Amino acid sequence: MRSAKTAKSHGSRNSMRRRPKRFPPRSAWMWSLKMGERSVSCAGPPEIPRFQVTANSGRKPMAGGRKRRERGVALVTVMALIASVGVLVASAVAISQYSAAETDTFASLQRSALEAESAANRTLCLLLADRAKNADRRLGAETDGTAERFLADGTEHTVTAGERTVSVRIFDAVAGLDLAGRNPARQLTNPKLAKDEPREELIARLEDYADSDDLAKPGGMESQHYRSAGVPVLPRNRPLQFREELLWLPGAGKLYLPSENGVLDAIRLIPPEKLRALTGRPNLYATPAAVIAERCALTAEESEQLRNALDLWRKKRLPLAESLPPGLAGKLEMNFSTRESGAYTIQADASSPENPGVRLRVTVRPVTGSRSFEYYEFFSY
Repeated sequence: MRSAKTAKSHGSRNSMRRRPKRFPPRSAWMWSLKMGERSVSCAGPPEIPRFQVTANSGRKPMAGGRKRRERGVALVTVMALIASVGVLVASAVAISQYSAAETDTFASLQRSALEAESAANRTLCLLLADRAKNADRRLGAETDGTAERFLADGTEHTVTAGERTVSVRIFDAVAGLDLAGRNPARQLTNPKLAKDEPREELIARLEDYADSDDLAKPGGMESQHYRSAGVPVLPRNRPLQFREELLWLPGAGKLYLPSENGVLDAIRLIPPEKLRALTGRPNLYATPAAVIAERCALTAEESEQLRNALDLWRKKRLPLAESLPPGLAGKLEMNFSTRESGAYTIQADASSPENPGVRLRVTVRPVTGSRSFEYYEFFSY
């Protein structure tokens, strides 16, 4: 009975166990394995293939077009890098060349300042030597001999200073309109000229600028007018200290322009304190042609004749009496001086198309004896 129970129990246990699946015969086994793009069908039990583990295992191989695209991106990156390096190299070369040119320009300007000063001093010595040799300082007259004369007539001279040839001109310092003193507008008043509104306004503004009261003349400007115009520091209410102050007055720049050398030659230099005044009739050869035409009320044709006559004198030493009509020459001699005053303006130009340089302007009264030279201005630009 025990054995029967035991058999029964074993039978029940076996019946409870999972019966294994039965596979068909080995000959009937068919299996397929898909590897990559190919399918392989085989007969027999499936066998797990052994794969070599690599970095690209589990990935599909890249297509040829994608590889070509990646190679193109790399090429573009390399070319962009080369272009950037080329731009940096070109910039470095350009900066180096600019620095070298700037250094050369600065050095040339510094040398030219010394050379211009040397040429001006040498010209002053030659002028004093000419004065000692020739007591007659009348301008525009024929001179004896072939030696070079140093006169205050604006004739160009060349002086070699160092390795540079400097162009030098001598003018008389008593030239242009005299605006010094308490009544500067007297020089602008000319009964020969027809009255026009811009000139009358400039005369009134100049009078208000120099007088000490606050009463505005018709067309003039006092402190309240300048404040409304945004210039609260004007007028001066005393005599002018610099001739360039005239350009502060509205409308003055249209009537009196600076010359080609950048200086307001139409107005006479105002002497600094404790120096002798530059008084007297303005010199004919140092005053701008526009001021001469205004003072003498010349026509356009007469103004052109005057310019040509001055040019012929400075280049060919042809006297003005021979190149101008008698009536015009007499009119000029009545209003302007043809003799040197004793004060001179020396202009030295050390610039050239090849090398940049400076211009030096010196106004001096060379006094021999116990008194030293009087310098009215000395500046370079």
